[in-house]
Amino acid sequence: MKRITLLSTILILFSCTENPFGGNKKIANRTITGRVVLDRVESYPNGFHDGVFVWSEGLGLQATTDIDGTFELVLTASSEQSSGAIVDGDYTIHFFLGNYLISNISVSFAAGQVVNDSKLINIKGEILRDISLTRVLGVHTSISPKIITSGFDSEVEVIIELTPDRPPIFMNIRKVVTQRDEIYTGLLFKDEETNKLMYSVDIDTASTMREFIAGPTKKIVINFDYVNVNLPTGNYEVIPYFMIDRKDIPQGILSALGAGYNTFSENFFNLPFYRTGGKLVVQ
Repeated sequence: MKRITLLSTILILFSCTENPFGGNKKIANRTITGRVVLDRVESYPNGFHDGVFVWSEGLGLQATTDIDGTFELVLTASSEQSSGAIVDGDYTIHFFLGNYLISNISVSFAAGQVVNDSKLINIKGEILRDISLTRVLGVHTSISPKIITSGFDSEVEVIIELTPDRPPIFMNIRKVVTQRDEIYTGLLFKDEETNKLMYSVDIDTASTMREFIAGPTKKIVINFDYVNVNLPTGNYEVIPYFMIDRKDIPQGILSALGAGYNTFSENFFNLPFYRTGGKLVVQ
């Protein structure tokens, strides 16, 4: 009975945040936490700062920011290298959105713990300043009508406004080029509840082409006939398919996003990108 009581006591002690064999010294926090703030977005709660992809080079960890911009990277629990602990050294953490410049910080580890840096991060893994991302391209989508009622059988107009902040901006975008005109296409309808692709608008002869986006704003108009769409009742986000042509994204981030993030498919939703508008309600 005494052995069982002693074992139970040890287990209880290990479940607490206090070190059972080190007096009042607390066991180190096993996370890295912080907040990301987006350029040209209102402060939370008026503006949302979610969707930023946080990826740690060398650590193999990733996370996505919440609506207030906060994130958490969960570190390995063991302090022994043989059990998967972090090897001593410096590691870069990247913060990525498809239409923002990448930001990064460098974090050091020693004996499996975060090295305290009074200007950047403390031993608990708390980043001491906001991580700021600078916008490269603004994207706003307007839809008319915004609400589809039962029996609607007319055209829907989608206007996409592209505002380059740091030209030159080149984009890969879907369109058809004729002798007289350019016809843009490529829309993905995402169910806001399930995040699943429910419908897409495209032209059979369209292809993805590279195009220079000049300022101050470029408007792209896409019209489609709603007669045969028949979306279920619900709330949707209409997402235009395009990507900024950029060479500054580490290959590790692209690999972490998964195969197909750059294709005209549901996998495109894996590409983190900040857009406004694009809301469609089907009644």
